[in-house]
Amino acid sequence: MKSNVVQHQTDINTDIILIDEVVASSQHSLAFYTQAITAIDDYKLKRIFSMQINIYQRILALLTSPQQHMVLSSTAQQTLSARARQTQKHATYTQAQTLLHQEYFYEGVAHLIDIEQGRLTVLKQAVKQAYQPHTAQNLAESAAWLQSSCDEMTSFCRR
Repeated sequence: MKSNVVQHQTDINTDIILIDEVVASSQHSLAFYTQAITAIDDYKLKRIFSMQINIYQRILALLTSPQQHMVLSSTAQQTLSARARQTQKHATYTQAQTLLHQEYFYEGVAHLIDIEQGRLTVLKQAVKQAYQPHTAQNLAESAAWLQSSCDEMTSFCRR
């Protein structure tokens, strides 16, 4: 009986770690797009960046809702700290920012698509790794929003 409780707590802790990684990544992306939208004049890019801001705000609102707040065990906190150090290597937006400032819009957006596709892959993996159905559903919904925005960015590059 006790092992079931321990396993359940481990499953919950794993889901919390998955969510934390997606939240950290989303915060990083939101910060980039919020800053980038003020630095460009192109209407189409502003529309795309506005969409990205909206999507990352929605992801953050969904994954940081009160239902997602749970108390971590000390083991989960240690694991979370170790994972946080590993995920400090968030996809860099530096190259995209440089290209956009130089008005190489299509190249900049192509680089952003690569970054967003990477984030989408991470989200899809998180959906598969989640133990709680509610967590998997929220992550899948986030992945769907991000897929939609990747498609929109890709269509921008084809124009």
